[in-house]
Amino acid sequence: MKWIEKIVVVLAVTCACSAQTISSKTSSNKVIWSPPRIDWPQVELPSTVPKEMIGKFRIANFQIVLEKTELEAAQKHFGGKVGYRGDGGDSEGWLCLHGSDADGPWIFWLTSGELDGPAVTGFQWRRLPSNETPDRRCVLIPPSKGGIELPLALHPGMTEAEMRKIVGKPSFVSGKTLIYSHEHQETIHDLAYTVDNMIAIVLRDGIVSAIETSKSTVN
Repeated sequence: MKWIEKIVVVLAVTCACSAQTISSKTSSNKVIWSPPRIDWPQVELPSTVPKEMIGKFRIANFQIVLEKTELEAAQKHFGGKVGYRGDGGDSEGWLCLHGSDADGPWIFWLTSGELDGPAVTGFQWRRLPSNETPDRRCVLIPPSKGGIELPLALHPGMTEAEMRKIVGKPSFVSGKTLIYSHEHQETIHDLAYTVDNMIAIVLRDGIVSAIETSKSTVN
């Protein structure tokens, strides 16, 4: 084989290998749309947190009040598309948002259950790994618009030790998921109601990888 033919063969093999590598990287990328399921324990959780933890918060300077702000109102403010899954009591709606801060890219879902009507009743907040990409229906929140402001200084990416300094001992532990549970009684229109406010914190290698919270008021 002539030397020029050898060069052509080497270049062809190199290009093929490069294309295969790019294709492999592309195929390994995961598009994220719906909030991943967090396995809450199917047992009655003890209420050990003395006061409500997260009843409202701000994202991009827009205030969300759990059980009062409607998911449709948030969608009209941020844009994007509301997603749905499940049936009956297991159904869930969400609005997907994503952005970045000093700790890196994040993805955030405002969530609402079928039994709760149109109101936002919780959220899930995760760091976004390099091999995951938000779906095109998720709304980009530029850093200039403001980040996520919770009543508690919790955020994905913090260490377990930092997290425990803020929320203390969990009410329940299920594997790598720490559950914090609060419950109190309220009288609304002369009727007795029970208010539950819970937070699930998922750990990975001693780091907070996800935070999910919910609030419900039932009589």
